[in-house]
Amino acid sequence: MIKIYMADTALLPDEEAVLENMVFLDEERKRKVWRCGNLEDKKRSLLAGYLIQAGAKEWMAQEGGLQGDAKPLFLSYRYSEYGKPYISRREDMHFNISHSKNYVVCAFSDKEVGIDIQVHRNGKGDVAQRFFSAEDRELMRSLAQNGENPEEIFFSIWTVKEAYMKLTGEGMRQGLDTTAIEFDEYSRGETQEMGHSSICKQGRISKREKKNRNAYFRVYREYDKMSRYSMAVCSYGPMGDIQRQEVRDIKSI
Repeated sequence: MIKIYMADTALLPDEEAVLENMVFLDEERKRKVWRCGNLEDKKRSLLAGYLIQAGAKEWMAQEGGLQGDAKPLFLSYRYSEYGKPYISRREDMHFNISHSKNYVVCAFSDKEVGIDIQVHRNGKGDVAQRFFSAEDRELMRSLAQNGENPEEIFFSIWTVKEAYMKLTGEGMRQGLDTTAIEFDEYSRGETQEMGHSSICKQGRISKREKKNRNAYFRVYREYDKMSRYSMAVCSYGPMGDIQRQEVRDIKSI
């Protein structure tokens, strides 16, 4: 199962709030926050640490191995060849984080997982021309001809590709044009979670030279409060149920 935790940087209105809430982070995350050069980056890094704590605490609580007053967890990390982080000595616990503008998201799973969130910005045509493959651009044209919103299509494809690169751990070394995406024909549907309305689609993605190893994705186009965001999560196994939870009070985790 996959669970996604989300947080808005509005939870940390100023530098004082950042300083006040540093006490809830593990030591490695504190160092990451202090290395950030500006307030907005500090907010995003701090919230990433909170969401990692939230996911790890809930995971361990379900195992019955977490004391109620354990705050923060003293987490340590190991890193893959390409820098993907893992929680040390927890082979059964996988996480991945992403942020864009005001939102930070973190996915937890018992299997490898990748997640990406993107705020909608201008310039999507240039990005598609420079970094997408000819097959990707043809997919965009085909979906647009079927009445889908071109902006929604672009950010769906982009976030899925980014989530897949984070799933594999290879990042941009892999290249946006090296993957093939297939949307399920009847996957589009509406969800209502956390007070947000979403339209979600799902499908499969693989490296073009290794199409025998599919990964699976679900992409969300948010509305209401997050009306300018798209988010995708990717796993090697079928998606199944995905839970989403927005953290509305930092101290609640």
